[in-house]
Formats: sequence, C-alpha cells, structure tokens
Amino acid sequence: MIGVTVNKLLIVFVATVIGCASVAEAANAPDQLERVVMSQHPFDYVPQAKRSVPAWAKCGQYWNQLRDAGWLEKDVVKADAIMWRESRCFASAHNKNDPNTVQGIKGSLGLFQINLFWIQRTTYYPNGYLQTVLNRDLVPADLFDIAVTIDAAQALIRYDRAQGGCGWGAWLGC
Repeated sequence: MIGVTVNKLLIVFVATVIGCASVAEAANAPDQLERVVMSQHPFDYVPQAKRSVPAWAKCGQYWNQLRDAGWLEKDVVKADAIMWRESRCFASAHNKNDPNTVQGIKGSLGLFQINLFWIQRTTYYPNGYLQTVLNRDLVPADLFDIAVTIDAAQALIRYDRAQGGCGWGAWLGC
C-alpha cells in the first residue's frame, strides 16, 4: 500500500516538474520569437498559378475574374455560354426592350443582361434585392461594371439555388 502511494507521489512530482518546465518555456516564447527574423510570413505567399481558359471559350477574357470572385468551375463554364448568348461578351450591352425601369433607365444591362427588376425597390426589398444582398448602393449603370455584374449574377444564382433551382433560372439556363 505504501509502495502504491509512493508511486502516485512520484508520478505527481514528475508531472509537476514537467508542467513547470513547460510553463517556463512558454513564458520565454515571446523572447525566442523576437530573436527570429522571418523573411516572409507563410500566409503572405500567394501562388501565381496560371489558370487555363479552353480554346472553345466564347468569353474567355472573363474566366479568371469569375474564378477570383469565387465561382465554381462548372458555373464559369455555364457563365461563358450565358454571357455569349446575352451580351456577346460586351460589358456595355443594353437591352431596352425588357419592361422594368429604374431611375429613368429601362431594360437589362451588362454581360449577363441583368434585368432592372433586381435593383428596383419592392415591398420585400425596400432598397432593392441586389442592393440588399450585395450590401451596396446600386444604380442601373453599375451593372455595366464587370466586377459588379459578376457579383450580381452570382447573387442571382445563389437566390435561384436557395429556391431549389439549378441556379440559372433567371436566364432560363437550366
């Protein structure tokens, strides 16, 4: 019985000594880090991998912008077809035949021909749907901006998928 108690005390003593040594080592850690000069933080490194665009792409000049905005590769491929069909890859495309009017401008605008319905004020979205989900003020001309229209199209894809669609319902692309 005494041997068991001595063994337990010995284990507690060893654990305490190891614990104190770890605490002392941790207390000196800031000094150790200050002495080490890091030439570059590992998270600062961003690989510059070249991403290929297939030869058959119609609007290949926008592929990397779509990818940089977080689009899935399958959606980049679909977006290529939609941009070609809707605007022939012209960011300044404007279809004045669509019925919605915002701030005196009528129609659908930009690469994806986003209808102004999505930025007009409604009962459910007093600031407009895209203004609400993108958390920014939008006027119709903003849809000619490539980055804005890419973000807006992605928001519409998410909206359609949240409703159980394929994501491309706004463009009848399912």
